[in-house]
Amino acid sequence: MREEELYDLKYVLAEYIYPKLKAFKEKVDKKDTPTLPNFKNEDYFKDKKLSVDLMFEFWSEKLEEMLFPFQYYNSPDSFEHLERDIVKEKIKKGLEMFAKYFDDLWI
Repeated sequence: MREEELYDLKYVLAEYIYPKLKAFKEKVDKKDTPTLPNFKNEDYFKDKKLSVDLMFEFWSEKLEEMLFPFQYYNSPDSFEHLERDIVKEKIKKGLEMFAKYFDDLWI
């Protein structure tokens, strides 16, 4: 490990996590994964019939939210068109989803 990696560790971590999380989402989008998180307690599903297709769609949306912070820290210039408050909110939400579903990131 290089000492300079510690100065802005979020960028180093984002560089590592983003491509792997993106590849994971691509597998989910192709339904090429045998596992899905347990969504039975999610508010989103309260008034809906719980189907595999709906769960894959929901999981893909959550993964997309997770990707944002890591994508942002990989190339912040790509997001200059967004207001700073929107970026901060999307980063916060994405990291919350990453933490919430961390144990479910497996195939």
